[in-house]
Amino acid sequence: MKSELDHVAHGWALLALRLPEIRALSGHRQSIGEMCECYSIAVLHLRKLQKQDNDSEYIVEYEELLSGIEEEVAYYLTYFARKAG
Repeated sequence: MKSELDHVAHGWALLALRLPEIRALSGHRQSIGEMCECYSIAVLHLRKLQKQDNDSEYIVEYEELLSGIEEEVAYYLTYFARKAG
């Protein structure tokens, strides 16, 4: 069954909550669409792991993955904004 969730939009929304400074850069959202999609999928999987509460090693890995994506998004959006501005 195919997911009805738009992972790019979902990922962007989650990232905009975690990184409020990127909200003004939404015009560059398409440039990081794949990262938004990955972020959405990773968050959803992390939530699933947290509910199971038996894979703490994987929880730490996913938390680190999400942190890395957040850093990359902030970097790339800042780069795109400078380049456009």
